[in-house]
Amino acid sequence: MTQQRPDVNAEIAKLKDFQRDTVNYVHDRLWSKDDPTTRFLVADEVGLGKTMVARGVIAKAIDHMWDTIDRIDVVYICSNAQIAQQNLRKLLMADSESVAEATRLTMLSKKLRNLRENKVNFVSFSPGTSFELKSSGGHAPERVLLYWMLAAAWGHSAVRSRKWLQFFRAKSSLSSFEQQIKWFDRSEIPPEMAEALAAAVEKDEFGGVPLRDALEECVDQFAYLRTGKTVPQEVSSRRYRLIGRLRQLLARASVDALEPDLVILDEFQRFKDLMSGDDDSAELARALFDAPGCRLLLLSATPFKMYTLPDEPEGEDHYRDFVATIEFLAGHDRARVVEEALGDMRRSLFSGDLDGAQIARDRAERELRRVMCRTERLATTPDRDGMVREATFDGVRLDPLDVNDYMRLSAVSNVLNSGDLLEYWRSSPYVLELMEGYKVKKTLRAHADTNPDLPAAFRGRARGRILQWADVSRYREIDPGNAKMRGLAGDTVGRGAHELAWIPPALPYYELAGAYARPEIQEFTKRLVFSSWSVVPKAISTVLSYDAERRIMSASDPGRAYDRQITPRLTFSYSSGRLAGMPVVALIYPCVTLAEAGDPVAIARELGASFPLARGTLWDEVHTRVGDLVATLPDGGSPDGPVDQAWYWAAPVLLDRERGHLDGTDEYIGGHAFEWHDDESATRDLRFEEHLEKADAVTVNELGRRPDDLVEVLTLQALAAPGVCALRAVARVCGGNDALSDWNVRDNASTISWSLRSLFNQPHVIALVRGDADEEDEATYWRSVLRHSFDGGLQSVLDEYAHVVAEQLLKDPVELAEEVASEICAGLGLRTSSNTFNEIVARPDGVELTDRRTRSHFAVRFGRTASEDGGVQQREGAVRAAFNSPFWPFVLASTSVGQEGLDFHRYSHAVVHWNLPSNPVDLEQREGRVHRYKSHAVRRNVAAEYGGRAEVVEARDPWEAMFSLAAADSRAQGLSDLSPYWVFPRADGAAIERYVPSLPLSKERHALSRLMRTVGAYRLVLGQPRQEDLLRYLGDRVGDLEDLRIDLTPRRIT
Repeated sequence: MTQQRPDVNAEIAKLKDFQRDTVNYVHDRLWSKDDPTTRFLVADEVGLGKTMVARGVIAKAIDHMWDTIDRIDVVYICSNAQIAQQNLRKLLMADSESVAEATRLTMLSKKLRNLRENKVNFVSFSPGTSFELKSSGGHAPERVLLYWMLAAAWGHSAVRSRKWLQFFRAKSSLSSFEQQIKWFDRSEIPPEMAEALAAAVEKDEFGGVPLRDALEECVDQFAYLRTGKTVPQEVSSRRYRLIGRLRQLLARASVDALEPDLVILDEFQRFKDLMSGDDDSAELARALFDAPGCRLLLLSATPFKMYTLPDEPEGEDHYRDFVATIEFLAGHDRARVVEEALGDMRRSLFSGDLDGAQIARDRAERELRRVMCRTERLATTPDRDGMVREATFDGVRLDPLDVNDYMRLSAVSNVLNSGDLLEYWRSSPYVLELMEGYKVKKTLRAHADTNPDLPAAFRGRARGRILQWADVSRYREIDPGNAKMRGLAGDTVGRGAHELAWIPPALPYYELAGAYARPEIQEFTKRLVFSSWSVVPKAISTVLSYDAERRIMSASDPGRAYDRQITPRLTFSYSSGRLAGMPVVALIYPCVTLAEAGDPVAIARELGASFPLARGTLWDEVHTRVGDLVATLPDGGSPDGPVDQAWYWAAPVLLDRERGHLDGTDEYIGGHAFEWHDDESATRDLRFEEHLEKADAVTVNELGRRPDDLVEVLTLQALAAPGVCALRAVARVCGGNDALSDWNVRDNASTISWSLRSLFNQPHVIALVRGDADEEDEATYWRSVLRHSFDGGLQSVLDEYAHVVAEQLLKDPVELAEEVASEICAGLGLRTSSNTFNEIVARPDGVELTDRRTRSHFAVRFGRTASEDGGVQQREGAVRAAFNSPFWPFVLASTSVGQEGLDFHRYSHAVVHWNLPSNPVDLEQREGRVHRYKSHAVRRNVAAEYGGRAEVVEARDPWEAMFSLAAADSRAQGLSDLSPYWVFPRADGAAIERYVPSLPLSKERHALSRLMRTVGAYRLVLGQPRQEDLLRYLGDRVGDLEDLRIDLTPRRIT
């Protein structure tokens, strides 16, 4: 056991003050000598960093147990793979050498030897694949493991025959399964685990007979199974139930071997059935939770349904859920005490006895504090609004053709007997063309050419809009087709957001130009849209992406066809007997000399100026510096000879070589960069290495006359070349100017510049950057990239991005450079996906549905979607990474399902409630996706308040300096660390924008009014049955009764 004791003080110091309070309080409750509990719930409001709290609890727990326990096992259980992936790296301490095993519980036996060799083990798995095993065959590696464990216990001869392979292969092909059996490392199986499984099999029963007998009887059914044949369904079903039973027994043996000391249940409300159920899955979970000496830490912003309306299904869910949760945490008797206290509080409120209500509240609060705590951000702002502001779309209006659309939709629905489709029409344009998976669409497909009334329904007097490929293919303007869509389109592409390749920086180092300089654009933030209907995300991504692309192409190349491809321009090609991509090398090369000469932060420092610098002042200063640098290089060819444009790419290499920053160009441009080689351009970039070799070997003697604009072009490169900007950004978070020449920093900067090259090779970005898309302009496109990058403040953008990424990683500088590069490249790595709509044409004998595909990039839906080339589906994680970057997509649309725990806050502080949730807590959950640590709104306000201060210019990292200043001012005002990191309001500044697009007189307006009345007030009726009745009774007095709300803020432990 070589692991070192973690530095708990260093870990706790990384937390904000309110998080430290929570960590100390939780540790005290779980390991206190006086009245401790073994189960504790941290129910902090969404977005306040429960994962960081868990990290602190882990650190203190390890330190507490270090001298008394030989092996410390920490188990992290999370139902969502994305959330687990997002949180795992935050939970692990850099100096503890803890082993993280993201695995299934059934596969833990393969890791048992590693567990025994470590002082600290960190094991992660999901309940869906670890507890709910009853009738599932699992995945192939599990079945391979089961096969060899039985072979180890019973002898290989017992399972050698082919029928056992046929039985265990399940859905795998026989050849594939045989290969996995062959290559499995049997030494990974601990003998005692195989014996434990075999003993459990011998003791267990299945269908009233010994499990082993049932197993062998079923296996016999596969003895003569021929290739291509299948067993009867009942035999197959029995096979899966038997495998499921074996998986359960193996999981139980794994739990027994694990010996957990701390179990963390993240977003545990998603698998609460495991806590109160009586089936095998719940029994297995309880075996883990109730292990001797184990402590249980539960994390959830919504541990129970905190508020239910009387018209919601199961309207009393709140009360039953609340009681069940408290009983799980505190036990039956103490849960009854809480129930009685809250009942007394309710009766006192109804009778007007406020003193009695307060006494009862205190009693309930005291009991609840034993097992839970909750921190909220509302108290941080004077008006208790938590920095949330109501916002509206100007363009939400009903068009006469919208009504025609509804009449046509109703006519079709009547023919198909599909009921009223009003809600679909209110939520989405082109409903029948865009929806998929809905019953009405399935019915339409089934009767398209058999129902004689359908053509008339589509061609009726109410001629609605039709989504036609003829319009799309020619980039004709298409009406948004829906009042809400009209508003969202006007708020995004309508204000010119499509003219941006990235979100403008919150702290521009100098005056920006072009679209980035427009005030309405500088205030733009990404839009996160939630809807109740699955058709809406598809509609938004289809309509907005098409409109954005249409506007770009109409401005750059009028008359261009939709399906006419734009080829990448920044390629390493070979043309007319020469390497034609050498200027691209200069774009992506992380040149130290130019990075030093063109750093706007260093220049502002030396000039004694503040941000933003005057554009002309910055240009003149860098131009002078670059001119002086170029003057140190030999002249090259004859002054009377032809101009040699190779100087544009050769000069950066020569300058670095002259100053000892270059041992080989390929070390800095090759390396990791080539690993990011995208498949799309692989055939066009086969000569990449030849380009590197030429750059590495270049000498002044082989160059001709310098171009007259060489200094101007190099000035642009020093200020805005992707490679140079990436180098400064990575160095800024990894040590400052001294890190510019660090090999690791430069290597990782090159990976970022490679991904930025891919960004500038995307068709819509090419059209946007060029302003025209003539094929013959390929040779000078790299100049346009430089100009666009300078106009848009690429350096400020990357510095801000690197800062927010690095903050979440908590790594040492060496690891940090690679992790920052990896995250930024992931943000740049989303490929354009496609949406399919059905062009519906009415024929005399029926209707014809033709699949048509459109591109999705400006707006995307959250989920798995087909890539444009029809390849593999994009993972949700890739979409989230891109939305959390400053680059496209600018709109993300999703249903409300499954969003708890995921963050979308880095570049979005606007939430659009396309359809209102029925519950105020659900409203807060949605908005909590963007209302998080150093959110886009907070950064914009902090930059506006402190960006012009001298201390910011003097700092290595301007963002670190600004937040340090803001934190100092907040502490001087007696505020917690919620300010400035989570909440930093500013008059007329940025806020979390709450959009609820709705038409006048619509029922949504009434629903919104009712919902807003209960937002916040529900805290007063926490744990009460029939909450709406109590709030209705209290009426306008709710605000006066604020002191009676249950406060579970953790007490500071000294």
